[in-house]
Amino acid sequence: MNSIHGWRACIAVAALVVASACQATTDPEPDWFEGGPMRPASAETLQLTARVLASKGDTARAGAVLDRLLREHPDHLGTYTEGAEVLLYEGRINEAVRWLDRGLERFPQHAVLLNDRGLCHLLVPDLAAATKDFEAAYAADKDDADYVANLALVRALAGDEAGARELWRRVVGPEQVEGNLEVARKARPGFATTGGG
Repeated sequence: MNSIHGWRACIAVAALVVASACQATTDPEPDWFEGGPMRPASAETLQLTARVLASKGDTARAGAVLDRLLREHPDHLGTYTEGAEVLLYEGRINEAVRWLDRGLERFPQHAVLLNDRGLCHLLVPDLAAATKDFEAAYAADKDDADYVANLALVRALAGDEAGARELWRRVVGPEQVEGNLEVARKARPGFATTGGG
């Protein structure tokens, strides 16, 4: 652990030396490490902080960080993807869907948000809603392997094995296609009453 921090410190010092050698004048407002004012945390820093806290099981503090992220950075996509993920850590699927809905209000038809919401719907399970979101994500980016695979999955769960097979063949090998279809056949009864497909 100390060697990692030492390594990062060396890089930081080297970067400072190079940066100072390139500058003709000094920064009128030094950063916090040099005695300047503390600057606000970036959206990326808050997002990573929430992720680390949630992974350690501290979802209450992660939630507080996400609330701050939403207040300070409502135009950052990670505000919504990370927020939904933290809620899923706690098993709060419907709240995760609502969090992603907020993101879709800010970023209409964004493929990542649609795909994430589709995954949440699949967990409920609501096959019809998951299918709608996966179809929209796929329509936005037909080359993304995740969107192709997720659409194949809901097609298989709905009983459209030919459609699922055609999609899966684009992203996995033949043996995995058949294995995926077998898993979907076994799971299909759990999705039969959700109004899907």
